[in-house]
Amino acid sequence: MPTTMSRGAIWDLDGVIIDSAAQHWESWRALAAETNTTFTEADFRATFGLRNADIIPRFWHVHSAEQIKALADRKEQIYRDLLRSEAHALPGALELMQALHEAGWKQALGSSAPVENIRLIIELLRLEPYLNAAVSGEDAPQGKPAPDIFLAAARALELAPVNCVVIEDAVAGVQAAHAAGMRCVAVTNGLPNPNLAIADRVVLTLEDVTVAQMTELVE
Repeated sequence: MPTTMSRGAIWDLDGVIIDSAAQHWESWRALAAETNTTFTEADFRATFGLRNADIIPRFWHVHSAEQIKALADRKEQIYRDLLRSEAHALPGALELMQALHEAGWKQALGSSAPVENIRLIIELLRLEPYLNAAVSGEDAPQGKPAPDIFLAAARALELAPVNCVVIEDAVAGVQAAHAAGMRCVAVTNGLPNPNLAIADRVVLTLEDVTVAQMTELVE
């Protein structure tokens, strides 16, 4: 049985800790308008949680690293400008982070977001006291549903994957957690998503998750 300090929670960020879907959609919409590109709200929902490097070639039809980076940088600049005045934690997220911290769990962020976004959200929501590590999509060769980000987070926590529980809101993230050999809690934020049933536990909100329930997943 793992000891308390050999248990780890690996958190996705957007849609799990922070309510940022509106800002992400607005920044993609603005980028599409600036570049005369079609990117619908349905496209946004279908790609939420993926890396920019996986989204941009599909819709902007550019493939050079320089072009992809330029578009991604512009999108994230718009996003961060919006976020600075509109950052809100999702229900139960900070409370669960604090409870896990007090219970002796190690915690990391494992997000497809660029590192600059992660740093800003850590600052805005004051997450630093609860975190032992933060891993971004820039730290992994492949984005979700590949397991790279979560495996990198486990290494940063110095934990075996089997002793880690991922908290996610996207199907690709749940798939990545299972590919990494980890259990996964999926949060729907009140929005029906039957595809998330592949997770080990599905909740409407993180207010419905306790430390005891997280512990059951790694015992």
